[in-house]
Amino acid sequence: MIFIDSSVLYNALVVTELTEYSAKIFELNEPKITSEIVIDEVWFALLKRDVGSPWKIKKELRDNEEFRNTAVKYLSGILGFLSAQNVIVVADSSNWAKIAYHVREFGLMPHDARILATAVEHGCDKLATLDKDFDPVRDILTLVPEDFWQKLTTQG
Repeated sequence: MIFIDSSVLYNALVVTELTEYSAKIFELNEPKITSEIVIDEVWFALLKRDVGSPWKIKKELRDNEEFRNTAVKYLSGILGFLSAQNVIVVADSSNWAKIAYHVREFGLMPHDARILATAVEHGCDKLATLDKDFDPVRDILTLVPEDFWQKLTTQG
């Protein structure tokens, strides 16, 4: 089973130089899951992309009805895409000891450590990510897309 990280989901929704890698993940004929925190991260990233800074998001949400409508459309689009791709959304891990272990052991940011804990708890053997911060967890989960991670390995 493949856990879909926010970097893969974002690049599937927004055309970037990494979109091709994301598309390959969704073509794989394996069960896929993601979690609530991934949806939250992607939603926030889309809003930030539009206004440029986290502080401006708050102002725009408060003062701009059109932006609020756009924010809701983004969430609807994220959820619709996941549904169309048959990706199951699961609750995030609440095993704080394991999350803290991943922070200490691998130097992961707290959200990344929670994503790793969630993937492991749900029996995933692969983590679909384009986030180089996950490189230290290769012994726990296979990182995909393979060509992305092979390219990183050969670049040193």
